[in-house]
Amino acid sequence: MKIIRTSQPLNDRERNAYLFKGDLILFSRIPAMLELQREMDELIRSHFGDQTSLSDRFQSDPQGFAAEMALLQTSFYKAARMRDLFKDALAQSGMSIQHNYADKLFLRCVPPTRDSNSQFRGSIGQHRDTWGSNIQHQINWWSPIYPISNGNTLTFYPHYWSTPVVNTTADWSFEAFRKARQQAQSISANAQIDYPYAPQAVETVTDEGVNILLDPGDLLCFSSAHLHGSSAEPRSGFRFNLEMRSFGDKDTDRDTPPENVDNAQANPHYHWFNRISDGGKYLR
Repeated sequence: MKIIRTSQPLNDRERNAYLFKGDLILFSRIPAMLELQREMDELIRSHFGDQTSLSDRFQSDPQGFAAEMALLQTSFYKAARMRDLFKDALAQSGMSIQHNYADKLFLRCVPPTRDSNSQFRGSIGQHRDTWGSNIQHQINWWSPIYPISNGNTLTFYPHYWSTPVVNTTADWSFEAFRKARQQAQSISANAQIDYPYAPQAVETVTDEGVNILLDPGDLLCFSSAHLHGSSAEPRSGFRFNLEMRSFGDKDTDRDTPPENVDNAQANPHYHWFNRISDGGKYLR
């Protein structure tokens, strides 16, 4: 696994040639991402103040913290400006947004704890994103809003790029997750979701992993077939990040995608994705 750092755009074919063999691409200081980071900082501060206030509230008033986090998420999803800036960032990285499809732009908050199934999308254990969507040519886009460290970033396990991992894909159900999330939301803002966000690895991963560090305004891109997860020992304060998953249409995805080595899901979930340029549905 190589980490390709660049400030220059790569078109879809150029980008996928790296990603589909297991490399990561880090696009540095994309103008739209720099502006998005600035505006996201303002939005988060309008709800929580500075990072010290955020940590104090999380420790002293978890119920109030969760309620305010729910309000932040609502403000974020109503802010079309944020989605437009992220779309601009993808185009500035070289993506043809007319020929690519994406799921929703997510705002994730990971507190310095092992809490992994909160409604504000906390840390997630070791997984491949393809385990959930069952779309093998899917790729991930990820960017931190504040500076990160080895204690609150993503960890990759390159040994398992072509090595199977025992996992829960045969049993995991998106519908079951949705029902569990709705039940948690009916209880309280900080109720835990009694079902995993995505299929998880259930064997001990022996690879120590590689932590990836990037700056706010940078954009990390990687194949969704990579085994990865939040840092194993969360610390160093909160992590706020933006993330999205995408795939290209038949005109752009002509390269051979990574091999499916361990996913038992039966059907791909193309209906989760819409064309980035205009929201159109994917027609197979």
